[in-house]
Amino acid sequence: MNKLILALFFCFLIACENRDKIPHDVLPKKEMQKIIWDMIQADQFSKQFVLKDSAKKNVKQETTALYDEVFQIHHISKDEFTKSYQFYSSRPDLLKIIFDSLAAQGNRSQQDLYKQQTTPNKPLPTPITKVE
Repeated sequence: MNKLILALFFCFLIACENRDKIPHDVLPKKEMQKIIWDMIQADQFSKQFVLKDSAKKNVKQETTALYDEVFQIHHISKDEFTKSYQFYSSRPDLLKIIFDSLAAQGNRSQQDLYKQQTTPNKPLPTPITKVE
């Protein structure tokens, strides 16, 4: 009976473990979100501009170079990103939080851009004509 109680106690301890705890060698959620945002931007740039540039022969190579720039900006290595991404991929509950935040950020950016485009410009001043 004591073994059963002890086993239940350990199960209870394991169940109460902090599920949101992120290992020390994994990038925090906010940092991961910033990096993924920048990688999405790099990917979009590659699709919109590099793909259409006839001087750029290898789009995949150019995209990889853009990703490397993102890693440099955030002072991380590709291996650190990969390890962190694999961790978050194994935790769909945490990955969902990151991607939900990215979707909200994208929607805000799109709305801001739309507001800028639809805001009527101030009328240009009428030129002063010299009447003689």
